[in-house]
Amino acid sequence: MKRRWTLLLISMSLLLTSCHPGTQMEVVNNAGQDLTVVSMDTELKEAVYSVGSNQTVRIKVPYKLRVQHKDGIWNYDLPSTPPPKNFRKRIRGNWYLEKYQIEKDGAIYVKLPDSQGLTDLPPQPAGFPVRAK
Repeated sequence: MKRRWTLLLISMSLLLTSCHPGTQMEVVNNAGQDLTVVSMDTELKEAVYSVGSNQTVRIKVPYKLRVQHKDGIWNYDLPSTPPPKNFRKRIRGNWYLEKYQIEKDGAIYVKLPDSQGLTDLPPQPAGFPVRAK
């Protein structure tokens, strides 16, 4: 009987700890021109997204980010820690939504998760806005 309880506890632990949290990231283009957003993972594998002016695109969470615009390229090293809780929204289970906005000068601002479209940007937390290198 004791062994059965032990196996049950181990099984429940494995089940509960196998639920990994995740993040979905939306990028709003307020740069005044069409952009190509390139999200790179830790192996620098690229996922490419086209986003029109004043449009929003959902992208893979990047390790590094590159944005191509009509006059060149902006490269970014994003903060390694997530923004404060008020800038993240639980959307289901352990999944969170984060929203960002790219401005005309290439600066990336974090937005409040319930904001829609182009909005006035809130005071930025530490590490934001992120500027191109």
